Amino acid sequence: MQASELGQLRRFIIKLGTSLHSYGAPAHRLENLLEEVTHSLGIEGVFLVTPTAMHFLFREKDSDEEYNHIERVQPNLFDLNRLARTHELVDAVLAKQIDLLQARVQLEQIKTMPDPYPRWLMLLAWGVLSASFALICGAQWQEIIAASAAGCFAYLLVLLSERSKHLEEMLEPLTALLIAFMTSAATALGAKLNVPIVILAGVIAYIPGLVMTIGLRELAARHVLSGTVRIMDAGMTVFKLYFGAMFGLALAGIWWTSPQLPLQAATVSLWSYLAVLGLSLSLLIIFKISWRDAPWGLLAGAIAYVSASLGAVVFESSLAGLIGALVVGLYANAYSVLKNRPTSIVLLPGIVLLVPGSKMYIGLNNFVTGESILANTMNSAQVLLAFMAIVAGLMFANLILPPKRRH
Repeated sequence: MQASELGQLRRFIIKLGTSLHSYGAPAHRLENLLEEVTHSLGIEGVFLVTPTAMHFLFREKDSDEEYNHIERVQPNLFDLNRLARTHELVDAVLAKQIDLLQARVQLEQIKTMPDPYPRWLMLLAWGVLSASFALICGAQWQEIIAASAAGCFAYLLVLLSERSKHLEEMLEPLTALLIAFMTSAATALGAKLNVPIVILAGVIAYIPGLVMTIGLRELAARHVLSGTVRIMDAGMTVFKLYFGAMFGLALAGIWWTSPQLPLQAATVSLWSYLAVLGLSLSLLIIFKISWRDAPWGLLAGAIAYVSASLGAVVFESSLAGLIGALVVGLYANAYSVLKNRPTSIVLLPGIVLLVPGSKMYIGLNNFVTGESILANTMNSAQVLLAFMAIVAGLMFANLILPPKRRH
């Protein structure tokens, strides 16, 4: 292979890897994909992917000469539309339908393409997400409306953070602080709100339950470095949200006192199913799933919730997450095989309904203050078991019906 051709190939692989990383590809899947693509294009590659750095090593077959490249990257939100488009591009490259120069141009086009949903719809999705979560927690209508307003406010801060690096670094604690302060102010003015519920629902989009699950999944796949980094990052995010909220309430307490409402128990009712529908629809938009894949992602959410509910009835509550993850994992793998699409497109909207991310926040509050936000909540051991049950369900799903290696 000529030096110019080899250099072009390396540049394409590096650009491909960093692009997929920025769209939310998990480390173990990304490493498998890069190894397969590199091998198919005629050279050998070894890759080490973490949430904050990527290490590329290339060498030609039957050659001792190696090329190393380290790329500094940042953890990003999920963009499943661009992730799917990039996978389509990889298929075209491996099928020799386009050359590497065209592929690099298309990677840049995918990066700069408009989002599938306008920003006003994204704003609405954040509001619906918070309102739906509050409804699942058993909140009253005034609290649901307040939670929706808090969710919309949180998204407006996300938009502002795109213009300010300093604000981006302080986004989670600042959002929690402002929502806590404004919610407390509303109660001081006479609104009958359960302040902790409104705060938690307002910042629910930031709760890193999905990141924690992916980190545990990477640990289970023996990607120790990436999994550990994700888990530590998720833990720090929860701490930032919680102490941001506590600081906001402390500042509000200087001027007024918020009335303490009795604990609410999160119960399953017909309204819960409406809330699950709202969660699923809003997550499709927040994850930027294209209209083409949206019905399948919505179905994944329904499958996850129903199968987990049945699992809790047939077996026991501790196995509900395992059953839900197993069924939605099989569904996602079948979708990947039949449609030749990444499993993440339908897996993430389903799994996110199972992960007990909010329970981490509630558990931290219980640890610090000795008080719980909800009347029926998990302790720390139960939260960890719930996460591990989901990971086990995904592993069993991959054993029963393996997905395509690079999907």
